[in-house]
Amino acid sequence: MMMTHKERQLAAIRHEETDRVSVDAICIEIVPEIAALLGIPAESDVVSDRLGLDGRCVAAWQYLGEYPRAVDGTALSEWGTATGDDYGTAHHYPLADAECVADIERYRWPDPACYDFAAAAASAHASADRYATRGPYWKPLFCQVCELMGMEEALVKMTLAPEVFEAALERVFQHVYAYSVSLLEACGDALDIYYLGDDFAAQRGLVISPAYWRQFLKPRYAALFALAKAHGKPVWFHSCGDVTAVLPDLIDIGVDVWETVQLHALPISPDALKRDFGRHLTFFGGVNTQRLPFLSPAEVRDETLRCLRVLGKGGGYICGPDHHIKPDVPAVNAVTLFDTATGA
Repeated sequence: MMMTHKERQLAAIRHEETDRVSVDAICIEIVPEIAALLGIPAESDVVSDRLGLDGRCVAAWQYLGEYPRAVDGTALSEWGTATGDDYGTAHHYPLADAECVADIERYRWPDPACYDFAAAAASAHASADRYATRGPYWKPLFCQVCELMGMEEALVKMTLAPEVFEAALERVFQHVYAYSVSLLEACGDALDIYYLGDDFAAQRGLVISPAYWRQFLKPRYAALFALAKAHGKPVWFHSCGDVTAVLPDLIDIGVDVWETVQLHALPISPDALKRDFGRHLTFFGGVNTQRLPFLSPAEVRDETLRCLRVLGKGGGYICGPDHHIKPDVPAVNAVTLFDTATGA
């Protein structure tokens, strides 16, 4: 029997049998190119439906409070950081010079109540009948501190002034927790999955020691995931790179879906990943987006089938690209990936 998008993805998370593998994507940045190739309207929902994506992301994106202003005219986020900062280009790190906990406490922190939760709830309800809805996605802990201090300075403070680093981390955590409470209450049953993203690894392992991760991050993630479970939501966690050193910890504190599974970055084989962790996790991703610009459609098909064969064995797999589909990916390769997965 054919399942709805919502039924299929939630069943995949529960490791139940589905009519076909669930598919999804973090972000597709070539919607117009795909639409032109397929001869369909260049609208995200139309393209997502054609590709068979089973989920939709929901969040209170808009901050309704007062934004801080930079003296040099730089556009700032509600956090007082440069909009679109990638930890290296804008060099606007308002807490880089924080020397003590008092500096952290006197900072102008954004109000977690001042987001458009009504719009998030409306989006969730509009999608809830057909799709598996998940949110809020990018409300990170570690990355937000790095954005406030600069990544290098955040790592230095973690080591040499841990009380300053942890004071900032705690304020970020309090913000994300309060935001999550409001989102969960606003969306109610229309939000199917608690979806959180944070990055603390590169492609050769964690950027901090596992001991520091367990000291600073694990208890705070555990509290957020416990909040989600108290609301009856499975936990879908985005973290790039090789996180295998703390993957058992993530399982221990309640992660149900791990995004994004970059197989090429892991120190173990896909078969070993499935064998060792597949009973506890649903894997999302697998198809290497770094290779997608350079492969032929036939090679994309072969790589997708390998992921389906290994990660999809016995269920517990949501097939898709292991990160954004970027503008340098040929539209035919993106379509081939999803059509192979869905059997279209």
